[in-house]
Amino acid sequence: MPRRRQAQSTSAPSPPARPMVWLRADYEFPSTFSYRMPKASAQFAVGSPIPSPATVKLALVDTAIRWSGNIDEGRRIFELVKTATVWVVPPPRMVRFRAFIKRLKPPHSSAGPGAPTVESIGVRDYFLLDCPLSVFIEVPESDVDNISFLLQRIRRFGTSDSLCYCIGVMKDKPSAENLCARAFDGAVVATGGFVALLADLTSESQFDGFNPFGGDQNLAKQEVRPWILPLTVKRSGETWAILERTGPNISKP
Repeated sequence: MPRRRQAQSTSAPSPPARPMVWLRADYEFPSTFSYRMPKASAQFAVGSPIPSPATVKLALVDTAIRWSGNIDEGRRIFELVKTATVWVVPPPRMVRFRAFIKRLKPPHSSAGPGAPTVESIGVRDYFLLDCPLSVFIEVPESDVDNISFLLQRIRRFGTSDSLCYCIGVMKDKPSAENLCARAFDGAVVATGGFVALLADLTSESQFDGFNPFGGDQNLAKQEVRPWILPLTVKRSGETWAILERTGPNISKP
């Protein structure tokens, strides 16, 4: 009898990689900027000079839902950007100050009707930026127009009072990577820098982990780690500090 040929195992070819494009968006803050570092106490909100990559991505998702009126569009953008590379370049100079704040919050639903408004007092870091904040994000070439549209319409980062507006979006790769905040990989940083704890989304992050209307925070699956910011403290006092960026300036839009 003829010998049977052994079936050769063949793996399916991997799909071709989609061409990627870097986009840069510059944001002005008419007033203050405030972003509480992950895991920091709400009563003593230690702040970061820049928003985290997760904040940038979720701002795109929020903008997609607001402008489309369709939550499914937010889900689509979430899946598109959750593993995207995001780099943020701080402005050349900024001031950090700490302020006492009193917030009024509605009572929890379990408190019942007629429950008084809840008051909370704490300390929070705020920043004043002297120049635009630049955000770089790498996206598929096929989605450049859509993401550019959303980047232009982001209206805040961080807290609800950290209002901003976009002064321009362009195709621009971060040529001076030393200006970008980079995730700390455990190596010794000889040049120093400002260390901030920032969050980013992962491939396991799910949209419903960030849904304030019945979502499950266990599905967020964020990665929180130290980042090195190209900033140094030039002068400081008990409740304030002047930060300056190291390295050359980037070109204006």
